[in-house]
Amino acid sequence: MGMKTFMRKTFRFYFSALVLVVLSAWIVMPDARLDGGIMNSTGIREEFSFIKYDLNHISIEGKKDKWENLFGKFEHLAFNGQGKINIVHIGGSHVQGGFLTDKMRENFTEMVYGARGERGFVFPYELAKTNSPKSIDCEWTGQWTGCRNSVSKDDCLWGMSGISATSYDSTASIRIKAMSYDSVDYRFGKVRIYHQNSENIQLAIDTTVQLQKIFENPSAGYTELTFSPRVSELQFTFHRTDNEASWFTFQGVYLGEEKSGITYNAIGVNGASTRSYLRCGLFGEQLATLQPDLAIFGIGVNDANVPDGDFDAALYEARYDSLLADFIRVNPDVCFMFVTNNDTYYQKSHPNKNAIKVQEVMYRLAAKYDGAVYDLFEIMGGLGSIKQWQRAELAAADKIHLSKRGYELQADMMTAAFKEAFGNYLDKK
Repeated sequence: MGMKTFMRKTFRFYFSALVLVVLSAWIVMPDARLDGGIMNSTGIREEFSFIKYDLNHISIEGKKDKWENLFGKFEHLAFNGQGKINIVHIGGSHVQGGFLTDKMRENFTEMVYGARGERGFVFPYELAKTNSPKSIDCEWTGQWTGCRNSVSKDDCLWGMSGISATSYDSTASIRIKAMSYDSVDYRFGKVRIYHQNSENIQLAIDTTVQLQKIFENPSAGYTELTFSPRVSELQFTFHRTDNEASWFTFQGVYLGEEKSGITYNAIGVNGASTRSYLRCGLFGEQLATLQPDLAIFGIGVNDANVPDGDFDAALYEARYDSLLADFIRVNPDVCFMFVTNNDTYYQKSHPNKNAIKVQEVMYRLAAKYDGAVYDLFEIMGGLGSIKQWQRAELAAADKIHLSKRGYELQADMMTAAFKEAFGNYLDKK
């Protein structure tokens, strides 16, 4: 046996052990019910009879070249501790709420020892008067007005976040900090502020840091600043340079530090559909700054939230085609993973059968773009299963959203499925 093969087999052994340790951590939390269920090979306790644990896999459709390239990057990071892997998870309220994506971020950054990368893209939703993940803390001065791509009456020049906050005050400020799942602060020495503003506005970062480099890209709508020392919170202000009326629109910020590791970016807007993100005029330009290696799509619940017979599957697929084109232009080798809708009820009265049509479209998209499908709809139990999740305190009363525990279980299962696919790649080498 060659040394390289031996190292891979050794890594595979410890990798499997890590799966069992990390992904089973949730079962020892105080609020976890351990009344029954066995631990399966991926470290998930098969506690609920209505969940189809045997389907908890990622189905890679089409060619696997891009996925092998992606898994190769994970392997290089694991063996050499070098390289950056950028993940973008985009969706609606399931993403904005943060329970799912915060846990996914933590799981992915624990996949490989020392792989905790940059915090990545952040939008402080409270600034726009809507709910925000617990992992984002924001304070501000001045009056701000929110604008969302999912609200038909709103009409703004959105970036990739699909949400913005605008202030007309002559002076205002924003302070942002972001924490990991275990409330450890992320530190950073480089930020990219996405914004639009009137010509008489000047942006100024916290004076306690020493600026080393400033790069502005007005056409894409961002200003990039590098500074020292590294900090755990960003504070910036803006002021007008004359006595004329002024405005400043904040579209989000990237918190980074040129660090190797896995960066998990979450982009979500309550009520967002595929059409919502196609309304974002600067989506592609700003997405290019993230350079995604893996894009996880969970857009479909709001598209499908219409009466039976009113869901246009062809239009839904065409809109996805347009959205995916932006990702391909940014990185032709990007891997797509489609997460089917969780089971929902339409107006709380009956199971929404449109989820099945969304599922069919996502499998077609995956085959078309050599992507993968995580079939959450089938895994959670299929049509009507949200009621069982609700009785088990895994879903909310609205029969659309999951509970905090439900989202965290989904995150653990999705990560386990991804790790299984990665492990299969290692086994074949």
